[in-house]
Amino acid sequence: MSAVMSVVEKELEELLRPTTFYAVCSPEDPVAIRNARIRRADHEMWQAILPGEDTDLAIVVASLRKSTGHNDSYIEGAIHAHRRLHELPRLQRLQQRLYHLDLPRLRAIDRVLCKLDATNDEHMAIVDEEIATYLTPRRANQNLPSPSAIRAKLNAIIQTLDTSVSGDDSPTGPDTDHYRLGIDGNRGYLELETDAVTAQEIDLHVRAHASTRDISLTQALVDLIRGNGRTNVTLNVYRATDVVDAPAYIPGIGWAHSRVAEEMAARATSIRDMDELYDKVSTAYRTPDDIRAVVIGLDGVCGFPSCQRPGHHCQMDHRINHEVGGPTTASNLVTLCQYHHNLKTDGRVRYIIDPDTREIVWLFDNGQYVIEEPAGPLSPHARNWLQTVGQRTEKRRARIRAESQIRKATSDPPRRDDDPPPF
Repeated sequence: MSAVMSVVEKELEELLRPTTFYAVCSPEDPVAIRNARIRRADHEMWQAILPGEDTDLAIVVASLRKSTGHNDSYIEGAIHAHRRLHELPRLQRLQQRLYHLDLPRLRAIDRVLCKLDATNDEHMAIVDEEIATYLTPRRANQNLPSPSAIRAKLNAIIQTLDTSVSGDDSPTGPDTDHYRLGIDGNRGYLELETDAVTAQEIDLHVRAHASTRDISLTQALVDLIRGNGRTNVTLNVYRATDVVDAPAYIPGIGWAHSRVAEEMAARATSIRDMDELYDKVSTAYRTPDDIRAVVIGLDGVCGFPSCQRPGHHCQMDHRINHEVGGPTTASNLVTLCQYHHNLKTDGRVRYIIDPDTREIVWLFDNGQYVIEEPAGPLSPHARNWLQTVGQRTEKRRARIRAESQIRKATSDPPRRDDDPPPF
């Protein structure tokens, strides 16, 4: 009987074993299992001790500092993050099922959502649905998005709902530009604070000049300021042409709302149709700029798990090496930062690319693997998301138009048949 029961239990265990899960929730990885228990215990502790709305927060923090050993900032951040979950019921249910989100990720969610009007039920419902979908695993051993990736996704969602807030969390406009010079002995310090697009353009010029002259970034900046060099750089801006009020994606910055997209489009010196470049093949080893733009548009950032190095600062890696016949085309190229490119070149890691989803399966020497999703605006998930944004915009406009028509019909007095015409 015991032998029969063990077979039944084994079959039941296999039946209940999840087929889609994040690598941090792997049912086969002993480290992941232990860490999942820690996350769950930490989550349940903070939820159990959440103070009420009318509680003196300073007193609560002082008490918890004694009990947990954490500083005030950590404790307040944890309280706000766990309170925020109660405003996101779909995400809360997902977290209570998977316990995959640790405190840094929960805090990232709370911090970004502070810029959104939490009293707008329609917007909060959309954010809840979108972020819960984003943080739901679709593959076995899928890599869990990092806190910075979650922030970027939330900012992208917010940009489609409220154009009055910044999506890059940086100051904009001339009133917030900041320049400061500091002198400390023989050292000088320059500090410049401006909008994200301008900062990105400056960085591209500095890096281009440094690469051309083979000098440091600091030397390149000084050179350019002194007028000792000129550079021509390209700032790629990705935007769907078939989606109403589509936001724009700027490498290194992320998603920007439609107003910024229109401003950038007006400054464009050339427009490329990315769909026409997916299958373009170059015989050269060096990736041409147009194919490179497609690969960056697909991956967004370095393709190695959890690396957030912007794609335009990465190298183009041939999955099948060029010297053995690997083509220079988007389907055989991945953006990798120099460090992770070296890991792959040394043979310490390998990867394969799913041709349909662009997901990258990373294979490690210890037999483990993890799946990294592409983060670029041309990736299948991003394109599908943009379609839902367009549909949502159309529905919202149709609803507002219908409501306006109803108000007009009910506010205008009806005209009797015997009323003389107004002419």
